[in-house]
Amino acid sequence: MIQRRPLLELKYIRKVFPEFGLEGVDIDLQAGEVHVLIGENGSGKSTLMKLISGWFPPDGGAVIYKGEPVRFRSIHEAQKNGIIYLHQDVQSFDNLTVAENVFFGKLPRLWGIPTLVDLDQVLAVCREVFEELSIPIDPSEILGNLGYAQRQLVAAARGFISNSEIVIFDEPTSAMGEPDRDILFDIVSRLKERGTGIFYISHRMDEIRQVGDRVTVMHRGRILGTEDCDDVSRESLVRMMTGEVRKERYPRLSPKPGPVMLEVNDLTLEPILRGVNFHLRRGEILGITGLMGSGRTLLANCLFGIIRPSGGHIKVLGEETSFSNPGEAMASGISLIPEDRAVNGIFHRHNLMRNITSATLHRFKQRGVLDEGYMRELTQEYVQEMSIKPGNTGDIMDNYSGGNQQKVMVSRWLMNRSIIYVMDEPTRGIDAASKVDIYNTMNDMVDKGASVILISSEIEEILGMSDRVLVLAGGRIAAEMGRTEATKEKILELATEEG
Repeated sequence: MIQRRPLLELKYIRKVFPEFGLEGVDIDLQAGEVHVLIGENGSGKSTLMKLISGWFPPDGGAVIYKGEPVRFRSIHEAQKNGIIYLHQDVQSFDNLTVAENVFFGKLPRLWGIPTLVDLDQVLAVCREVFEELSIPIDPSEILGNLGYAQRQLVAAARGFISNSEIVIFDEPTSAMGEPDRDILFDIVSRLKERGTGIFYISHRMDEIRQVGDRVTVMHRGRILGTEDCDDVSRESLVRMMTGEVRKERYPRLSPKPGPVMLEVNDLTLEPILRGVNFHLRRGEILGITGLMGSGRTLLANCLFGIIRPSGGHIKVLGEETSFSNPGEAMASGISLIPEDRAVNGIFHRHNLMRNITSATLHRFKQRGVLDEGYMRELTQEYVQEMSIKPGNTGDIMDNYSGGNQQKVMVSRWLMNRSIIYVMDEPTRGIDAASKVDIYNTMNDMVDKGASVILISSEIEEILGMSDRVLVLAGGRIAAEMGRTEATKEKILELATEEG
């Protein structure tokens, strides 16, 4: 039997960073294979993929691509050679249309003039692609108007039309509901049938057998093992990752709801949100879920003053409010952990201390000067509480994994001591152990008298952590259910109804 040479081989790869590095990594990828990478936050998965796709070169070892040693000096060079990385924090042009983003770099020109793009042709071809892939997004929409999950499908479409030989997906379904995940899985399957080699980073254990052929576990810059997806159990993967069997769980306490903290009446934001009504009680976790495009993130932005609704009323502690900006919402005791941390959450070039303390700088004023000693001390308390790694106050956020960046955002708003926390996909891109840390933090919030609105596309998370569940469909609240009556089947049925 003739043994095929791998499409890509990495041999004893080393890469040194402050506080972190890749140490002797050996991994390969076959053509037409989906190779899943898993590991706790900071294990080196995204770092390894960046190295493969030309973000930076290795400090040691060899990269063998199609049988030849390569050393890509840039992302552009890797893409020219057929390797595309669809990063977790989607790189996009928010001022351009969806179609222009999908075909960026392949835009047809009018009359052969380099500065003139044939937009009609771009839109027409993009519509054909989206129809083939069942992507429910208007190609003429400005990309900046889309939510995170929609952007991931746009990125997947870009990978599909790229004709690349290697496509890297980094947590593509982390904010998707089930119908949207099915679209993404179909795209992955089509690429695989085409002979494309795929690296697929995920924290969702349920996806591994559904999408993968082999799975590799990483820990602290090393490979712990590689198994066939058909032969591996969830428990064995968790044991490899953490050294113990740890089941994903939802440690919800018995609710003790108090008086109403927030009332939303007939909130409208044309053309999406239409007559949204609900209330939130003290000491309660209110879950809100819905499919992509249902208006989940728009609702969160209205509550935090990022977008002013076109109609309706919002009351906080019985007093009607109208927020013109997030500062006014914060003054009323509302905090938002946004869906897209890369765009709206993290100050990339600032250090960990500045990121965590940025919403509460008034607490550190001493005679008109910031008390940096107190800032460092309090930051370290939140670093320990949230298990942020490596957790040095001077660390720059761009060097942190997505999961640790997410924990930094949660810590920032915890330090703000709000009375209402709006958490939009708070566990996106976080490993199973870190999810439990976030859930315990939510329990601590409500135990101390705060209230939480948990917006999530992950129905199991909604069912496990919510005291009440609201289903958003077509910009309206389709149903309200108590935690004992809500089921996955009911939620999906309601979420797919026409608004």
